[in-house]
Amino acid sequence: MASQDIILGIDIGTTGTKCIFYTFDGSIAAQAYTEYKTVVPQNGWSEQNPDVWWQAVISNIRTCFISEKAVTPDRVAVIGISCTNAVTLVDRDGNALYNAITLHDKRASMQVEWLKNKVGEEEVVSSSKNRLDKGTFALPTIRWLIDNRPDIIKNCYKFLMPSGYIIQKLTGEFSINKSRMDLTSLSNMTAGTWDENICAKAEIPMQLLPKVYRSTDIVGTVTKEAAGLTGLKIGTPVNAGAVDTIAATVGAGAVYFGDSAVTIGSSGRICTVEKEPVQDTRLLNISSGVLDNTVIVQTTDNAGISLKWFRDNFTSLIQPDRNKSIYQILDEAAENVKVTAENLIYLPYLSGEKCPIWDPHAKGVFFNIGLNASLGSFVRAILEGVAFSIRDCSTLLQNSFSSSHEIPLGGGAAKSKLWCQIFADVLNKTVIQLKINDTETLGDMIIAAQAIGIKEIPVDFGKTLAVKGTIITPIVQNVAVYDVLFQKYKEVYLRLKDCFY
Repeated sequence: MASQDIILGIDIGTTGTKCIFYTFDGSIAAQAYTEYKTVVPQNGWSEQNPDVWWQAVISNIRTCFISEKAVTPDRVAVIGISCTNAVTLVDRDGNALYNAITLHDKRASMQVEWLKNKVGEEEVVSSSKNRLDKGTFALPTIRWLIDNRPDIIKNCYKFLMPSGYIIQKLTGEFSINKSRMDLTSLSNMTAGTWDENICAKAEIPMQLLPKVYRSTDIVGTVTKEAAGLTGLKIGTPVNAGAVDTIAATVGAGAVYFGDSAVTIGSSGRICTVEKEPVQDTRLLNISSGVLDNTVIVQTTDNAGISLKWFRDNFTSLIQPDRNKSIYQILDEAAENVKVTAENLIYLPYLSGEKCPIWDPHAKGVFFNIGLNASLGSFVRAILEGVAFSIRDCSTLLQNSFSSSHEIPLGGGAAKSKLWCQIFADVLNKTVIQLKINDTETLGDMIIAAQAIGIKEIPVDFGKTLAVKGTIITPIVQNVAVYDVLFQKYKEVYLRLKDCFY
């Protein structure tokens, strides 16, 4: 019998699901990724079929077992799971009753106003330590479903997030982890429980709320049915997991007070570890998942999504290269363009924006297009625009962010040295281009290791791996140019904000 020396990390993302099998030294033993599309039934709506996540998990795991014969089910010690934000209603058998409503969804405007009057935003902020808003937080979405689809609510047993949905498929247990609960507007963050008073005022049936677990808790083990579908071993423990942002922050090594990290995946996130929640509703407060700290999160909705959107809509005429991905081709096109992309400015607000402007009506903009604009100009403008959005966020916690000497950068952006250099120049900070850039699944691995006490993987294991990354320092002349363009970036939004519809 093989020794249990591998951990499976699963991340259910906005644009795809990734499964990575890690050895205890942080090396990748096998990995697979499945991409999928978001369903947009009408303008302002954003949904996904939860079964697509589960089929992606099944496919990914089986692909890994087939492609890497040495990675066998009996070697898997534990499974960790992180996820994006999407409200999913299920019946007693765990079957989805409706498409999951994602973080980009803007349908619940009326419900937000009703909740402000019925519950009071002050009470929600006081208890959950976060603002009341549509899309990002589950409460308005659940209220919309109650108001508009009572037929579904009638048959609903629990509401779950994507990680909870996959955990239920694997173990049969219904759950939510504390970090994910922190972003529902239904919790008491200090107590780590559902807030019964908010639920009563908001008329949310308590029986719809799943059991709460710490990120380092084991929820259950792989069932016979799940084992048959995935190839995993019956009885493999599955931990409660965490918000993808929290997992990514842990994976980047930011776990102690004062640590910071940037993750650029589908969304962009800049995170700083603090001892207590910060009383500023432009920020998100989330439990750290591994230590008794709070991660202060600022998130932009369309970071990697901006590049994917451009890829999907404007690259069909690019000559394919068998030896290069389309992203590598786009990266090379951007490298041939000077800093600031001939002063072409991109606002990455394709579906509104969260931090720091919290404007659901904002839209994406290419500004200052000239006759000299090329494919590379547009690509570079996207890379710079996303970096500007993160810089815009960083100003809200400037003192904490400035104290961090080197910022680990993970996610898809870490695959591009050019994008990492742009971040270093725009932020005027030394950036660590992480060698293992899939920080969500790496964080899943580290959190899951804490759940079963694997001594070879301490809570700050991400720091050990981060030092193996590439140090990228700001280029002085680029910093000066970006300082000027950043102010123009902010001015473009301020001039256009009343024009969006």
